[in-house]
Amino acid sequence: MSAALAAQGYRWQPPPALAQPGRAELFPSHLAPSWADPLLASLSHSRGGVHTVRWSIGARHIHAVPVGVPPSAQRVLSAVWAGPRPFHVPIEEVAKALAGAGVDARGLAFVVSASPSDADPLHQALGRLGVEPRQIGSDARRATRKRAPLAGGPRLSIEFPVGPPCSGTCGPGCRCGRYLVLARMRFSAASQVRSVLEVAVLESELLSAVDDTREPFAVRRFTRLVENVQEVLPAQGTRTAQAQRVRVLVDRSFTAALLIGSGFAPGPRGRAHVVRRLLRHAGTELALTGVSLTRLDTLVEAADRTVRTKLGFTPLSHHLLDTVREERERFARVLSRAPMLLERAMARRHHPAERARVLLQLRGDHGIPLGIATAWCRENDIAISLRHVARLDRR
Repeated sequence: MSAALAAQGYRWQPPPALAQPGRAELFPSHLAPSWADPLLASLSHSRGGVHTVRWSIGARHIHAVPVGVPPSAQRVLSAVWAGPRPFHVPIEEVAKALAGAGVDARGLAFVVSASPSDADPLHQALGRLGVEPRQIGSDARRATRKRAPLAGGPRLSIEFPVGPPCSGTCGPGCRCGRYLVLARMRFSAASQVRSVLEVAVLESELLSAVDDTREPFAVRRFTRLVENVQEVLPAQGTRTAQAQRVRVLVDRSFTAALLIGSGFAPGPRGRAHVVRRLLRHAGTELALTGVSLTRLDTLVEAADRTVRTKLGFTPLSHHLLDTVREERERFARVLSRAPMLLERAMARRHHPAERARVLLQLRGDHGIPLGIATAWCRENDIAISLRHVARLDRR
């Protein structure tokens, strides 16, 4: 995809390091203004395209990974072009680049996300490219987060259908999950100091479209890692529960490997705390199935060897792998103390809502995961209110 854009006149700009002093947000996101700023700086006084490939992580509060949710970390191709160009030109360039990456161009759909006054130029551009009306949809929803570089103007998403339609009216713009959003394009008025076009292509959706699957971890890139996880886990519970556990372990080990390789060791605050959460969430899944925590080291190393290094990153050093082992040993000590702390904390609490508050307090003060705590309560016939746990956790 990146090479295809370069062949059409876009210039390469190396992505910045993740660890930058003074960065306000935890990790770069293609939705944040700081994502496009480095690209715009080199275009301030010249025309031409520039592109870069970066990866981002969803640093939200991490719970389970349901079906269809992309990995917490993925690469995003950003591209901008300075100076005025007819709308149909960049749309055609991006569509050709997607086809060059392996997407069947005949299945592409185009969804206009703009006000009626902005939609007309995009419909005219798509008509000029020969796009049939059945391939065009609309989405009246507006972005809730404004962008500083391009805070307005027509927006267009290029999508691809996977699987059967949800109904007879299912088509471009339907949000049933059938249409994968491959590229998001935003246009602005021609200016000498701002770009006329911005493109963001999410790699996980692109790979899913190429492999014709809605499950992001079913793509060929994760095949070996999924097999490693399945070999580690015993066959327990329903098939759905087992598949959910596999997705969690694949996502957490892969994301942790990316972050550790970028210089973030597990720790108590900021980005380091995200790494700790990732590793401990994976460790919790192993502990709940009776698997030794030492397998956590194996999974992170497998994620590095089978996925991360395939993306062009240098393999994790022995020193970096040692940080995983040290965090795993710290977590093992937490789990060893958990039964004693839970028994002591629950001794005088009788109301389920009060017990829910205690579980959250133990997680905050001692790092005992909710999954481990609730499992202990079930084993000891202690009733708790999961509704109260979820309500207090959201607060």
